[in-house]
Amino acid sequence: MPRKLVVLAFIIVALSIAVIPTLGTSPAGSLLTNALQICSCGVAVALCLGARQRGRGLSRPFWLLVACSMAAWGLANLGWMYYENWLHAPTPRFSIVRILFDVQGVFYAIALFLDKEKDSSKFDMETLLDAVQIAIIFFSVFFGLYYVQLLQGSHPLANELVLTWIFVAINLILTAIAALQAAIAHTRRIRTLYGGLALFLLVYTIGSGIAESPQANAQSLTGTWYDLGWSFPFLLGAIWAARWKEPEEVAPAAAFPKKTLASLAAKNVMLALAPLIVLALVAQLGSEWRLTSLTLMGISIICYATRLGLSEYRQLQAADIARRNTLAMDSAINGMAILDATGKYSYANHAYARMLGHASPEALMGKLWQQIANPKDVVPVEGEIRDSLERHGKWFGPVTSHHDDGTLVPMEMAITSLPDGGTICVSRDITERRQAERALEETEVKYRMLVEQVAAVSYIAELGIHGEWLYVSPQVEAILGYTTDEWLADPSIWIQSVPAEDHPILHAAEEACVLARRFQAEYRITRKDGKVIWVSDNAVLVPGSDKHPLMEGIILDITDRKLLENQLQQARRMEAVGRLAGGVAHDFNNLLTIIKGYIELALNRCLDQPELRSDIQHIEEASDRAVTLVRQLLAFGRKQLLKPKVLDLNGIVLNLDHLLRRLMSANIEMKTMVGKDTGSIKADPGQIEQVIMNLVVNARDAMPDGGRLLIETNNVDLDASYRDTVAIRPGAYVLLTVSDTGVGMSADTVAHIFEPFYTTKESGRGTGLGLSTVYGIVKQSGGYIWANSEPGKGSTFKVYLPRVDEPAEVSSSIEIPAPAARKGRETILLVEDQPEVRELARIVLADRGYSVIDAQNPEDAERHARSNGGQIHLLLTDVMMPGISGRELAKRITSRHPHIRVLYMSGYTNNVIAEDGLLEAGLSFLQKPFTPQTLVQKVRETLDRRVPAI
Repeated sequence: MPRKLVVLAFIIVALSIAVIPTLGTSPAGSLLTNALQICSCGVAVALCLGARQRGRGLSRPFWLLVACSMAAWGLANLGWMYYENWLHAPTPRFSIVRILFDVQGVFYAIALFLDKEKDSSKFDMETLLDAVQIAIIFFSVFFGLYYVQLLQGSHPLANELVLTWIFVAINLILTAIAALQAAIAHTRRIRTLYGGLALFLLVYTIGSGIAESPQANAQSLTGTWYDLGWSFPFLLGAIWAARWKEPEEVAPAAAFPKKTLASLAAKNVMLALAPLIVLALVAQLGSEWRLTSLTLMGISIICYATRLGLSEYRQLQAADIARRNTLAMDSAINGMAILDATGKYSYANHAYARMLGHASPEALMGKLWQQIANPKDVVPVEGEIRDSLERHGKWFGPVTSHHDDGTLVPMEMAITSLPDGGTICVSRDITERRQAERALEETEVKYRMLVEQVAAVSYIAELGIHGEWLYVSPQVEAILGYTTDEWLADPSIWIQSVPAEDHPILHAAEEACVLARRFQAEYRITRKDGKVIWVSDNAVLVPGSDKHPLMEGIILDITDRKLLENQLQQARRMEAVGRLAGGVAHDFNNLLTIIKGYIELALNRCLDQPELRSDIQHIEEASDRAVTLVRQLLAFGRKQLLKPKVLDLNGIVLNLDHLLRRLMSANIEMKTMVGKDTGSIKADPGQIEQVIMNLVVNARDAMPDGGRLLIETNNVDLDASYRDTVAIRPGAYVLLTVSDTGVGMSADTVAHIFEPFYTTKESGRGTGLGLSTVYGIVKQSGGYIWANSEPGKGSTFKVYLPRVDEPAEVSSSIEIPAPAARKGRETILLVEDQPEVRELARIVLADRGYSVIDAQNPEDAERHARSNGGQIHLLLTDVMMPGISGRELAKRITSRHPHIRVLYMSGYTNNVIAEDGLLEAGLSFLQKPFTPQTLVQKVRETLDRRVPAI
């Protein structure tokens, strides 16, 4: 491109040299000379716009302004050519053509004063205001020193000379400013831009001075040698724009010098110079120009004030960002510190100081890092850090901080070099991670030792309960207490050591082994010393002599695993009940709140009516029993030693029905059908509830795409011919049936579903203990369980529990005394979506002297807060409401009115709410159901406390 451009420039100059001596100022010579000048200007404008496309940041508006200035000259010259070559008349003194010629340098001036620190590719409001100020100055100069004089009758030739000298003087000033900007630039990129502009303006000033010289003014027509003074600068500008390239470097923000008081004062003085210059210029105008003077002065002052306001606003924004960043760094868990180029600490947060063993960051400020660091910490890594910083500008690695008290704090530290020669250090305390790693290593060692020392009895025996034992490993003595000889001498020792109630397990395993060629059973066995342990017996069938099958297997002591299963069963119960309680407690406790609240109000109103009071107290006792049931529900799943009770299975199923429905997805239809006059059973109620929940949850998981789930109860009488299962004792039973229309199971899967840790679910969704837990509970209750399933046809589980001829037991209630009430005069904003609870709370609080503003939803509450926020002392809000939660509502209201205290109320317990992220421990919280006395007491307590942070 530059070579072609040079050829084009040579052609333009050659044509000019050929036209001027031959055609001179003739109409044709004047037309051609103007055309060549405009062509030179157009080429320069196009190449400046091309440079803008190649640029980034500041260079884009810079080249656009240079192009605008050249384009303004080109438009003015077109107008000049119109008057000269078309109208054959001189250009009027006050035409737009003259004005464009005079003020086209305003774009150069704007380019000179672009903000180098922002390095922005866009024109922001501050840049536009600066541009307006510069335009006002240019207008004032030419208007005050030239046009006004001309209007007042000054000699035209004298004014032309004044105009020429003004034009040259302004260009010289712009040249000097460009050279100064290039000299003080902090990056090569800015230096290249303004250095090139300074050179161009110098050539442009010389060329325009020649073209506008007194000799040139004497010759009014175009076509003289002076006119080359316009073409040469534009051709030079075109070459400059074509050759310019955006440097590869990107100046970092830190490369700019720090802003001092002197620099800020100088900047403000520069902003104030514009109105002062305008004032000095317009002051020379006469009274007849007062309106124009005042207008220019007013616009300049408005621009100055607006510019100053914007600068102050930007500074406030920057200060706010710096404050927030500093606050974030101060409160960060990781340690952060900044060192200057001399190695002194200029910043450190509390975490960094604590990791180095100091109470506060102030102990580090202004000190060399060598004075702070312990030599034991830095000597091992100092050389590595320096080498890495020199090569890569950063370092990351482990460091151990030795405190004066002997404490060792292991850390990970990242050190990064800053452009000003300083460094930034980010450290992380990895004490807990190291402790966890050591604990994991110790656990792995212990586990490895345990695995290596676990006793496993290897054996070979004939198939059958009374088969002969052919081999047993020496570990039999460690696990069962018998020597090898004792065990092999009497084959009946094994079956005699197994409790009679576990014999059906062995029979079932033997029969399954015949079909599946695999023996697998878990049962109890009595050691020689009388201790009962759990074992896992796994074997495979292998061919024996005379085609008699043999079993080769191992027996493992799984007593500890059984204990772990019980613990896992407890954890599973806690998980299920946590979800159930979270879904039902809110609604149920709202009802109890209403009942207990109005009971207390009724009791207070019938003190003189003993009979009525007695009736109401009976209702109160019933509500207290309901409260007790809710508390048992919320506490359900904890490890409790409960004795078996005579239970009504129908009552248990119906009580769980509403809770279990909350576990179902919307595409599952659940039905509960209880039989009439279903008998009682004797079992642990918590265990029976666990059986029902496990079976229902298992059925739900088997229907990912939806389906039907059916729970049934009824009485059955079984005789010896009943063959639903391998072995079942005839008698009277209560049958619990759970069936689903899910994916079903294959016969092989059904054979193993009750085995511990056997699961068909993907990893992370099941432990394989759900159905094995059900099997154990049913067996301990003296019952039986049977499963029937086919792929794609769903599954049915039948639980047979022995029926007893005793009435179900009834629980007793506990009376809870209410606290004393207190009076108040404050204003309370009550937010509760349940109308009955809201009305009860309003009546109670109003009766105690409080002014109550009730709201039925968060939107209503926010509207009241906006209109009455200054009068409200307490926000009493439910946690779970339609729309936003009570916690979010409290945040919104207290953000506008920090004086308002907050009291939350909900049917959830604190830990449930914390798990859901709704409430945190330590906030004022009222558990539902509550009595009016409890409500008043908690309200008073909250009002008397300090306003907490939300």
